[in-house]
Amino acid sequence: MLREQEIINEFLNNKRIPSRRELMQRYNITESTARDLRAIIKYLLQNNLQEPDINPVDIVHLPPAYECNNGKYKLTGYRRIAVLSDIHFPYHDNTALRTALKHVYTLEVDTIILNGDIVDFYSVSFWDRDPDKRNLQAERDLAIKGLDAIRKIFQDAEIIYKVGNHEERLERFLSKKVPELWQLEELRLENFLKLQDLGITLVNGEARIECGELDIIHGHEMRSWSSVNIAITYLRKAFKNVMFGHFHRSQADTKRDIRGELNGAWAVGCLCQLQQSYAPYNEWTHGFAFIELFDNGHFSVKNMLIQGGEVF
Repeated sequence: MLREQEIINEFLNNKRIPSRRELMQRYNITESTARDLRAIIKYLLQNNLQEPDINPVDIVHLPPAYECNNGKYKLTGYRRIAVLSDIHFPYHDNTALRTALKHVYTLEVDTIILNGDIVDFYSVSFWDRDPDKRNLQAERDLAIKGLDAIRKIFQDAEIIYKVGNHEERLERFLSKKVPELWQLEELRLENFLKLQDLGITLVNGEARIECGELDIIHGHEMRSWSSVNIAITYLRKAFKNVMFGHFHRSQADTKRDIRGELNGAWAVGCLCQLQQSYAPYNEWTHGFAFIELFDNGHFSVKNMLIQGGEVF
């Protein structure tokens, strides 16, 4: 910086603003350095400043940054909320889904959170696919029927559709395989699944649902591999109360911090078929969750298990 300071002083004394080319040729410096030095000299001379001992960061303009805002969807006030994760239409488990919906109806909920992977999008997956099962139109039609059924059961409830990693398959397929269709509005997820017609609000895959003092995500956002107790893993990652699906397992863990505040993590079970061809033997469990959210942001959680058409 000493050499740059000497260059600045020279032109301040001469009260002259050099060109970038002059600076580059005379002092054998790069165009970027010449541009920054000229900006400093110009600023000082135009503002009649003779104190060269300045911080260039205050003058040199950094390039604008791309916005990276994951966002959030905020729920406030008293609410009775059901969380249904990983239905995976058309590979849903009819018994488990019917059991969950029947029980949720008795809870008199006013909010339904469809917490990701509601549709499988098998047809546009980049994993190995069975050609006989690749029928995107059939998947879409069945998924819309399923969403329509949920809306008919819960006519007055706010229904929120949180994007999961399986929903992201459609966007990824379009961007990589058929970018010519990327701008087609009909292929946007909210239009593809007719969510607006069904009165369902879409929340993007990076956003979290802020439910008072509890954050709800699908689970893929934190990029964590499965573990023996995924609830413990996510509590350590979130450092706050968090609920998620994605792993098709029902688990919970709570910890009290150094200030005596209790934080917990709840992994919600799935509502899809438990024996899939890509994972015929697994630790998956059927389930859903019920949240009672209070006006002050406090909440209670019941993480339900489903076995043999019964809720535990």
